[in-house]
Amino acid sequence: MVLVDNNPYGQGLEEAWGLSVYVETDRVRLLFDVGPDPTVLEANARRLGIDLNRFERIDFVVISHVHGDHTGGLRPLASVKPVMMVYVPPDGSFISYVKSLGLKPIQVNSTIEVSRGMYVVKPLYGPPVEEALAFKTSRGLVVLVGCSHPGVVDIVRQAVEDTGIKPYIVLGGFHMAGASLQEAQKVASQLVGMGVEKIYPIHCSGDTIRNYLANYYRDNYRDGGVGLEIIIQG
Repeated sequence: MVLVDNNPYGQGLEEAWGLSVYVETDRVRLLFDVGPDPTVLEANARRLGIDLNRFERIDFVVISHVHGDHTGGLRPLASVKPVMMVYVPPDGSFISYVKSLGLKPIQVNSTIEVSRGMYVVKPLYGPPVEEALAFKTSRGLVVLVGCSHPGVVDIVRQAVEDTGIKPYIVLGGFHMAGASLQEAQKVASQLVGMGVEKIYPIHCSGDTIRNYLANYYRDNYRDGGVGLEIIIQG
């Protein structure tokens, strides 16, 4: 469920430049990125029926990269659940910041399985260094991306290579605001060519890639924004 995004989707929710996605499986609950500030994160979560005032229900957090629109909501977690694990890309100053909050940073250098069938994907260089979250479902691999500074195609390719699982969904920021039509064509064709069935370009993806997918890859394109909920059985 998308808790923070700058694109409207669900009614009565606050839009903010940034990203946070709540993921719940039968084994874990986690946040992928935490948006620009805790106020928006907590307010939208509450309206969507997720009580983030009870952060002890969150098992861990994955931070895609160190930009403030993805990290600003971290602070409240420490007061409710000290030493919560936060998976972070290599960045010494950010790791020190996470420690200063009373949380437990875990630096990711290569793809690791953090729960059965759930992976933090090897950080790639953009700049900045950026990691992704991927998890196995009955339909294939779901890949969550923050801003895709290294390129969304390269991130998905890394996830597929390291897990050996066919991609099913890609959701998140594609870092393509202002992209040319040719760039949108290339990314769309490569993602679909890799086997991605559903593509949700939100946050910093831009209108060019969204419009191109909507016009030329209607079976693959999915609209999204704050309040989007995706339920996958198994």
